[in-house]
Amino acid sequence: MLNGFRFKMLNQEASSPKNKSSEIIEHLNLHDEMVVGDIGSGGGYFTYEFSRKVGSEGHLYAIDTDEKALDFIKTHIITEDIQNVETIRANLDGLDLPEKSVDLFFLRNVLHHIPNQAEYFKGIGKFLKDNGKIAIIDYNKRKLSFTGLFGHYTPEIVLLDVMKQAGFSLLEKYDFLPDQLFMVFEKWP
Repeated sequence: MLNGFRFKMLNQEASSPKNKSSEIIEHLNLHDEMVVGDIGSGGGYFTYEFSRKVGSEGHLYAIDTDEKALDFIKTHIITEDIQNVETIRANLDGLDLPEKSVDLFFLRNVLHHIPNQAEYFKGIGKFLKDNGKIAIIDYNKRKLSFTGLFGHYTPEIVLLDVMKQAGFSLLEKYDFLPDQLFMVFEKWP
C-alpha cells in the first residue's frame, strides 16, 4: 500500500505543471509506430503518456530495477486496457531487448543513480535503431537544495563527457526546465 502511494506521488510530481511534462513530450517528437524505452519508469506517468503518442502500432518498454514499480504499472495497464506497454526489469547485467529495435530511450531523473554510466550507455546503444536517440533529463547542481546536498544531479560537462565516451553526440539541448538538463543524443555517425 505504501508503494502504491509512493508511485502515485511520483506520477503526480511528474505531471505537475511546474515540471512541464507536456513540453517535454512535445520536444521528443513522438509519433505512431515508434518504440520507446522509458528507463527508470517509476510510477509510469511518462510510460502512459508515451503509449498514447505512439499509438496501437507503437510499443513502450517500461524499464525499472524496482519490481514493485513494474507491478504498479502492470496493474494500471491491465485496468486501463493499455495494449502497447511491456514491463522490463533491468538488472546489473543490463537489459534484454531485441537489438536495433528502439527509436528512443528516455531517462528522467535517473542518470545520477547509474553506476559506470559510459559503459551503461554503450550497452544500451545496441538496442537502438540506426537513427535512434537517447533523451536525458537530470538535475543540475544547485547549492542549497536536496539534489545538491545528496548528489542527485549530473553536471552538464559530466553528462556530455559520459555520452561522448559511450559513442553518442549531442543532437539537441533544451533549457525550458528549471534546474534540470534536458539533452537528446544520437550515435556517432
